[in-house]
Formats: sequence, structure tokens, C-alpha cells
Amino acid sequence: MAQVGYPEPARSIPRLVVVAALVATAIKLTLAARTYGTNDVRTFWFFLQEYRGSGARVLYEKDGDFNHPPFILHLLTAIRWLWATTGIDPWFLIRLPSILADLGSVWLVAKLFESRVAEPSIRTGLVLVAAAPASILISGFHGNNDPVMIFFVLLSIFLLERSAPIWLAGVAMGMAINIKVVPFVFWPAIFLWLSSWRRRTEYFGAAVAVIVLASSPLIFQEPALLAHKVLGYSSSYGLWGLARILSSSSAFESISAAFASQGKWLLVATLVALSVWMNRGSRRPALFRQIAALMFAFLVITPGFGVQYLAWLVPWIAGAAVSTAAAWCLASGAFLVLVYTYWCQGVPTGEANPDWLAPEFWTRGLPWGYADAQTIHAWWGRIVPVEILCWLTVVAVFVAQLRAVARERRGVLT
Repeated sequence: MAQVGYPEPARSIPRLVVVAALVATAIKLTLAARTYGTNDVRTFWFFLQEYRGSGARVLYEKDGDFNHPPFILHLLTAIRWLWATTGIDPWFLIRLPSILADLGSVWLVAKLFESRVAEPSIRTGLVLVAAAPASILISGFHGNNDPVMIFFVLLSIFLLERSAPIWLAGVAMGMAINIKVVPFVFWPAIFLWLSSWRRRTEYFGAAVAVIVLASSPLIFQEPALLAHKVLGYSSSYGLWGLARILSSSSAFESISAAFASQGKWLLVATLVALSVWMNRGSRRPALFRQIAALMFAFLVITPGFGVQYLAWLVPWIAGAAVSTAAAWCLASGAFLVLVYTYWCQGVPTGEANPDWLAPEFWTRGLPWGYADAQTIHAWWGRIVPVEILCWLTVVAVFVAQLRAVARERRGVLT
């Protein structure tokens, strides 16, 4: 079966993309050096102290908030060693991997599109990836590791589309899942995209081997506990998209309850069906395009949400329609600024005003320091319309990605 890919001749990464990436990195480093970030940063440090005191099994058993793969404990241990060795603020070091991962992601996306950089739309898309406000705010301020996961997913795709050793691409995918388990939802598409059983066995065998190695010895000692805590995790319901709409009115109460309990399975079924559709017929779209469509589909349908999930979308706006990609960049940036400012303004009182049109919203929330979402809880009021607008731009980019997939299935390069 023929696979639609990108032509081979290589060109250099546009200078404007490099400048945008370096400026964005400087802003992220400044944010990481001058703020404490969200409560995720302190929670990671607390996880490390629990792990050092009680061990991994007790941490998974006793701490309901710890749902990360075991590799994260090794990463946090390495960060602690850097802190002890260099004296650099741990709040900065926890965010540094995501900042560096973003640079790597920009490079990988630029290399995937290097044969088309002469096209103005591609150049603009790459600049948007490099300078995306969501990337700056999440990597520089939030303090979770989603951008690291995305980097390894991109690396795996890059290696597959460049015909590198298949096992090496599998190792990269295994590392992505060692950061967060979300990339499991891409496995059906990758399985169908790969052209032979030998390649599938080599790719997924390497991925599983890396996951098992990084999760040892706990994966052998407590497999049920690990599966329950990591694979059984569900994020907050009612904060985004369909869940927000359904939970906002009593008229949808029964539908909302069903979506809250079964929405995860609807999401998985939709992503599997989309994977099958994209790989049917004599032409299969480029893997980058397929994962882009799946990533946006995830954020369109998902019943659970955390604002850091917006980092998942950044690389995939490359190659999308510039107008919709730019709209998403603006909407996601505005939404994140409002949410982080809302969370910051209530520290230490525990009270916050969601009226972002009021001057008090900004004077109490800036400059950013520590955003305590655990104390202040979810945003509401006038922030919600901006959230809905952000979700609608995700829907728009998803529709654009589906159209691009359809064109590639017909053999039209997009």
C-alpha cells in the first residue's frame, strides 16, 4: 500500500523559526526562574519526598494524586541530584525538561516539513509552533511534563517517517509512555500505518521493553496496583468542551452523568475508528498528519481536562490552515493567562475573583508567583466563555485536519 509522505529534498530551517524558538525559550526560562509555577510543581516535589521516605509501592497505595508512570520517580530523583549538586532552584529544574523538550519539538517539526519551507503557509505554521503562547505558558510556568511526552511522540514519528531503525522509533514511543500514558491511544493508528508484521513486532516490542525496563521492579511486584493507578486515572470532569456544555444545564443531567462515567470509552472508540478510517484504502496519510488529527480529536471529545493538555496540540498546528491555527494560538494563550492569573490572585487567602473585566482581577493576580489550583479550584464566571472559545478553535483545527487527511487519502499533498 502506498503511503503519502513528504518529498525528500532538504532545506534549512527558516531563520524566523529559529529566532521565534529562541525568544520563546528565553521567556520560558525567565518565567521558570522568577515564579513558583502551579501547585503541580510543589506536588511533584512532595511525591519525591514520599518516594524517598516510603518507597514506590506505598506512594502508589497511599497517595491518591500520584498516577504517573514509575519512570517519573527516576526523573524526579535526577532533578533532586541536580539541585543538590548545583544549588539551582528545584522549582526551575522541574520545568527545565519541558522547556528543552519544546526546543527539540520545534526542530523535529521543522525537519518533518523541511522540504516545504518555501511555502508561506508552512513557514507561518512553523513560527506559530515555535512561539505558541500555550507552549510558553505551560512549559515556562505550569510545571507539568506534558511537553516532554510530546517530544518523544514526535521523535518516534520522525524516526518512522525517515526510515530510521524501527526499534529506535519504538524506544522513543516507549519513553513517551514512560512520561504519560496518553500515547497509547495512538498505537492503533501506528499499528495500521506500519506496512508489515515484522515492523510492527519490532516497533511495539521495543516500546514495551522500554516501558517494562523503566517501570521495574514495581511492574513485576505490583502490576495490578500500577495498572489501576496509572491506566485508571481520570482527570477533572465538567471543565472543558462537551463536558462543560452538558454539565451546565439540568436539562442534560442524565446525559452528563453518562458522559462522565462512560465518556472515556466513547473517546477511545472514536480514536480507534478514526485510526481505521485514516488507514483504509490504497493511500495512507503521513503519520504526522494522522497523529495530528487524533490529538485534536482527543481534545474535542475528552470528558476530562487539565489546562496543561493544551500543550499536546502545539506541534500539530504545523501544516494546518494558518487562520485556524492562529485563532487557536490566540484563544489558548488568552485562556491560559486568565486561568493562571485567577489561580495566582487567591494566594494566600484562598479566594479569587473570576471577573477578568474588573481591574482587581489583574492587580491581585500579577505579577505571577504561585498558582494554587488545589486551594482555589476550577475557574468559573467570565473565564468560561473564553474557555468555550478556545475549545471551539480546537474543533475548527480538528475539522481542518480531517479535511487534510481526506485530501492525502486521495493523493493530494497538503
